[in-house]
Amino acid sequence: MKKRSRSFIAILLVFTMFFSVNSITAFASGEQDNNPIYFVSNMLGGFIDSLIRLLGVLTPTPDYPTVEEYFASDSENFYKGTESFIDNAADGAKWSLGFGKESIVPDNLRDGSKKYYTGGYFTQKVNGVFDDQKAVAIALNDGSGRGTTIFASIDGIGVANADVRAIRSAVEQKLKEKEVDSDINAININATHCHTVIDTQGIGLDLLPKIFLSFFGGAGRSMDTEFLEVMIDRASDAIVEAYTNIETGSLYYFETAGMGKDDEHGLYADDEYPYLVNKRYYTEGYQHKFACFKFVPDNKTSAATIFTNIGAHPTIVDEETNLLSADFPAFMEEKINGAGMNFMFIQGAQAPVSVNKWADVPASTIGEVDEKVAVNPTAEDYKTAILYGYEYARLILEAQDNLKEIEPILNVRMTEYVVSLETGLFAYGATEGFIGTTTVKDSSSETGYSVITEAGYIEIGKDIVLLTVPGEIVPQLIYGNFVSAEESYSGTEWTYEATAKLIPEGKTVLVMGLCNDAIGYILPDNDFAHFITDVIWDMDGADKIFGSYHRHYEELLSAGASAGSTTVSTLNELVKSLNP
Repeated sequence: MKKRSRSFIAILLVFTMFFSVNSITAFASGEQDNNPIYFVSNMLGGFIDSLIRLLGVLTPTPDYPTVEEYFASDSENFYKGTESFIDNAADGAKWSLGFGKESIVPDNLRDGSKKYYTGGYFTQKVNGVFDDQKAVAIALNDGSGRGTTIFASIDGIGVANADVRAIRSAVEQKLKEKEVDSDINAININATHCHTVIDTQGIGLDLLPKIFLSFFGGAGRSMDTEFLEVMIDRASDAIVEAYTNIETGSLYYFETAGMGKDDEHGLYADDEYPYLVNKRYYTEGYQHKFACFKFVPDNKTSAATIFTNIGAHPTIVDEETNLLSADFPAFMEEKINGAGMNFMFIQGAQAPVSVNKWADVPASTIGEVDEKVAVNPTAEDYKTAILYGYEYARLILEAQDNLKEIEPILNVRMTEYVVSLETGLFAYGATEGFIGTTTVKDSSSETGYSVITEAGYIEIGKDIVLLTVPGEIVPQLIYGNFVSAEESYSGTEWTYEATAKLIPEGKTVLVMGLCNDAIGYILPDNDFAHFITDVIWDMDGADKIFGSYHRHYEELLSAGASAGSTTVSTLNELVKSLNP
């Protein structure tokens, strides 16, 4: 028995040493300073990744197709968009829009018979409901005869590509059962990235027992499978509802006032309200205004619909709360519903962008929230999220006076591309089949595996471009103002063009982040470090040894360093092909 144990330990050590060398080599490939942080973080990061990879070696891995085999066959439940692009509206064309909404909260949470883990705070469990967790959808058609495009939003940390495809399949099946002919050309599903709702991907504490079970084979998904079925069923219901309720009307675009500037905290924006903070890069290059669309039906008895886009983490609600809440977007919806309109929130390029809790909110909004809390004392724990939700809704409702009508043109082009699984927890979860990615074997990948994911280019009217991105992307990769070589972890330049700079001047460029997949943070390759670097730099007195602090938390949940360049190059190729 002892001999067997010693032999096993020896094997473990050999694997550890092998993987450590490879990991360290990977992280040490940049033009780095002699700063000791690089040596320490690379050594520790290599060791940690070696252990993670060892887990993968010791556990049964699903038998995935190769990347070549995947692309040799027809992609299931993937939509390419419109077959052709148009420059002008079709003769006599009008916009049509349908709206649908469904709660995805299971009955056994509402009645308190079951607790669920949230996705954002790992150990947090909810045992009841404060507001709601929803799937919201709009169906949009430009009257050109080229089909209907679906935009949907799900309250959750992220929705993996396999689950997006399952929702698409359920939609088509339900339309078939209803004997409704489908002309859907794309179904784009966005996650709000709210932390205090039921885990929609499998990165909460449910993951740990699944890792243990995987040693014995057949662990399967790390999220609650009962909830997964509910999410797929009700999200598809919301989309079917939107598609079958479509009606003609007019579509408008407008923007709110800027979200503000706060010199004290190093924040940048262009107006008086400092509502957002870019936590990783204190530079310009992120969206400062709510981009808003308003659909007004021809039928005056039907409700108008507002759908809005900005990049900002819905992470205001405290992790100590035990009632489910969809954070500030839920309270934006409450206010806009109160004004007699439907509402959908679309998450944007929000990787390092959060709500700035230092903001000076007007007294009128504070008073309104105080009245709500006085009536419902439970709301005290959610007061700040309510405050910002109400304030953001106020900005939107007041900005409606400046509507610009959009010509009925909807051009959609979606593409699949390959992202290499390189390091860390995300790569392990994707490879072992825990988190619902579309995983393939890939000999060119450092780990031997990659994920197939999706990106898209959408024109709404002549002046608005919406880019879809499958994760939490650093907005500077889209809008520009990259981290310099001197400021980057690797000491090298970012060599790719900002996608927005390739789009014809004068067009508004928006981002639909966490769309059709959730591949983690999408960061600039030249500033990618091991997540342990963040821990080291954050220690008391570390600045005296390692120099000024640089944030690298996001690397904890990322497919790897090349996710940034791969995603940006894919988007750039799309833009260039459609804007010759």
